[in-house]
Amino acid sequence: MEGAEGARAEGGKQVEESVEVRYTPTTADFRAAFAARARGTAAGRRARRSRYLIASCAAAGAVLTSVADRTVGPPALVMLAVALLLVVGLPWLQLRQVRRMAADKGEFRIVLGEAGVTVTNAVSSTELAWRELPYHLETPELFVLLGGDEQTHVLTLLPKRGTGDPGRLGALIARHATVPARG
Repeated sequence: MEGAEGARAEGGKQVEESVEVRYTPTTADFRAAFAARARGTAAGRRARRSRYLIASCAAAGAVLTSVADRTVGPPALVMLAVALLLVVGLPWLQLRQVRRMAADKGEFRIVLGEAGVTVTNAVSSTELAWRELPYHLETPELFVLLGGDEQTHVLTLLPKRGTGDPGRLGALIARHATVPARG
């Protein structure tokens, strides 16, 4: 007998069924996860604000230097390059690095159950207890589990396309990763 939350009754006991997510990571998955972290956690918002503040200061310095010198010289060009690197280059490099690391691992199989989360791919297998994944975020495309505390950079991506029942996956995550990361 199946309950509302995916539990089966066996001999009078409730036995939680696991939820499996299978997917091959894409750049879009990582982009959505990083954007969710930047919006949904205090650490992410601080990092994004700092990056934009430094880029703004570099751009303002370039403009002021150019106005003072009445020409666009090397100092102004360097400051503009720094601003561009911080706003465009850094996120692109981060995505590229993570995508390259994940590309060698092939398809990911993630099993979520009462005991925790098991992540398996072509080169490794990792088991995490729910207490190690207290925070979660949700976007229209995926769920993101954050390990440790909100300062950590460890993300477990769970694309909704990787499971037949995203609602059941969301309910399981909400039950165990009990702290929505808001910041």
